[in-house]
Amino acid sequence: MSDLNWSVVVTTAPRKKPKLKTTVQSLKAAGWNNPIVFAEPESPTCDAKTYTSENKLGVFHNWMRAARHALDSNADVIMMVQDDVWFSPDSKWFAESALWPENCGFLSLYTPLHYSIVQGKMKPWGIYPIYTKSLWGAMAMIWHPKVLSRVVNSWRATEPWIGRRRTMSYEEKQHKTENPETVCNVDTFIGYCVKDMKREMYYVNPSFAQHISEYSSIGGRDAKGKRSAKFMVGMRDVPTAKEIPVNSHIFS
Repeated sequence: MSDLNWSVVVTTAPRKKPKLKTTVQSLKAAGWNNPIVFAEPESPTCDAKTYTSENKLGVFHNWMRAARHALDSNADVIMMVQDDVWFSPDSKWFAESALWPENCGFLSLYTPLHYSIVQGKMKPWGIYPIYTKSLWGAMAMIWHPKVLSRVVNSWRATEPWIGRRRTMSYEEKQHKTENPETVCNVDTFIGYCVKDMKREMYYVNPSFAQHISEYSSIGGRDAKGKRSAKFMVGMRDVPTAKEIPVNSHIFS
């Protein structure tokens, strides 16, 4: 499937210790030669084509901007990437061999610790769906354009999305409605939309991407514990990309 036309977009924002250059370099080393960066004002720079917004959009709306651009590219496959991820050199090869898992919503190349070890039990090596009330981690998600288009144009996006409403006070809801640049929770939004479509959310163990940021651009949390991948391709006693079982289907 090496003749697939990919659109790889990276969203970035100002942070204390930028990792954007590392992210872009690892994408290119894996074979994605033309990633496009969608940057907030005063974001770090890199050697990839970059579109910088005039005003701050915030995490959610910058993600939506990048997704719409990717959909306009007429690509066969879209990957949405955050700016603090390192990719294994085998990532693209593996992804193309794995497309598409059955009834796929998305396939994530990044698998945080709590999705590789669930209720104390390690998931088997391979690709598997995750079932969760609130999705966590939108670092490196691969989409079929038909699915991503439904997400971007969903009622949750046009409502509009302001985050997890159930946990917000009236004042918080009002603030986010009036200040859309403060809206985040992209991963939660994605999880809800994919569930609405009754499609599966797929992860792979071991992970092909690692969360590398020391500081979050939205909350000051570092990439440790369950915010990082426990098992990475290339680690000792972890299977290689060619040893990981896949069961690909024609997309439907």
